[in-house]
Amino acid sequence: MSFMRVGMALCVTLLFAAVPASAQLTPVSQPDASYVASTGLVAITATNLTDVTTITNGSQTVTFSSSVNARTVPGGGWATWAAPPATESATPRVLYSTATSLTLTLSTPANGFGFEIEPNAGTQTFTVSYMNGATTLGTVTVTPTGTSGALLAAAYSSTPVTSVVITAPAGGFAIAQVRYVSAAVPALGTYALAVLGMLLMVGLVVTARRQRGAAAHS
Repeated sequence: MSFMRVGMALCVTLLFAAVPASAQLTPVSQPDASYVASTGLVAITATNLTDVTTITNGSQTVTFSSSVNARTVPGGGWATWAAPPATESATPRVLYSTATSLTLTLSTPANGFGFEIEPNAGTQTFTVSYMNGATTLGTVTVTPTGTSGALLAAAYSSTPVTSVVITAPAGGFAIAQVRYVSAAVPALGTYALAVLGMLLMVGLVVTARRQRGAAAHS
């Protein structure tokens, strides 16, 4: 194989190395210290029993497909939650919804997203679909209990998430501790390798031309 072909093969290999891996979700079962440290919180600041359609922390805004009602556990409109380590706190601010399908749209794509969730009553199963545009990246399913049984529904994603869809049973539910992971910026080293591969190919082409020119004059 010629030096030029070797250079081209190396360049192609390095360019493929610069392409992100296919979408993959990594579910998170509990809000441990690692999860909390790697995520940003979008706090619920509205007054109790106030309807809202968005929450924001200035960097990330979450928009709801239908209005949700701000409440506090306990005594502020929602009676119970779960205690750590299943949740971050037994007394969070929550957002209550009666929708059986609720879409949360992110102003900035994220490489992870999650929240705690509890049904209004009974033991209920919720499915959270992670979306990139119209493409479903994967789903997370949790089955919390309505009396002190909130659970975390969260996942990291190798492909940025633009929205999540909560599919819920009838009867209402509340979510708390809305968190996200900022979309990762591709590593400089990856692009540096790709550029190195292209420069190497150019160098090999120039060397080959010089060798042909020298041979023609010998």
